[in-house]
Amino acid sequence: MNWLAQMWTREGPGIPKDAPPKHGFALLADVVTRNWWELIQLNLMVVLFSLPLATLPAAFVAATRICVLMLEDRNVYLGRDFLAAFRQKFWMAGAVGVLGLGSAGLATYAAWVFLQAARANVLFALPLTVSASTALFAILATAYAFTLLAMRDQTLPLLLKRALLGVLARPLPALAALAFVALLWVLHILFYPVSVFMPAVINFSFGTLAMTFGVHRAAARLLASDTGTGTGVAYAGSSA
Repeated sequence: MNWLAQMWTREGPGIPKDAPPKHGFALLADVVTRNWWELIQLNLMVVLFSLPLATLPAAFVAATRICVLMLEDRNVYLGRDFLAAFRQKFWMAGAVGVLGLGSAGLATYAAWVFLQAARANVLFALPLTVSASTALFAILATAYAFTLLAMRDQTLPLLLKRALLGVLARPLPALAALAFVALLWVLHILFYPVSVFMPAVINFSFGTLAMTFGVHRAAARLLASDTGTGTGVAYAGSSA
């Protein structure tokens, strides 16, 4: 069984030490190229650990942790790092998930109600816009909160404050990442049943990587502002 243990605990692929640092989409493409097999395994882990549903937030925070390590070219021990983050962040991730899902759900329901009303009276277009914008804002704030939580342990009020500031400071990359996630699911629907295996293979891990990439820069700056250092990012139990 040593081969199975090595598959889940071995170090992920790195980059040459003398290679120039990559930024933007070049960095994202490089991460996908070097870690595509780990991302497929990560997707399967997210699916398995999300089956009880109550564990879904913790599973996505753990997946976000892996994606952060990949983007920062840190050593990735897939199984060990995922399980460590899943255990350590379980309760905080659940609290963030409930708040994020509740806020986005209520705003989405309000938008649906106002949409029905706007068909009869155009005056309801304004509250419809506000509700839809609020739902979108809540989704982006949750993505920021998950990334910030994956990067550092912090109190819930401080975490929410930083997440809200992140959305206000840098919303466009997060919106672009969210559009990519939506595209993955649209492709799954359009090409079904050919695309039946997409959720089990790429949708969750590649979508998480895209969202993490979209919010990581602003999240790192928010954490760095508290320490006055270059990164100011701490990873409890991460690989060095």
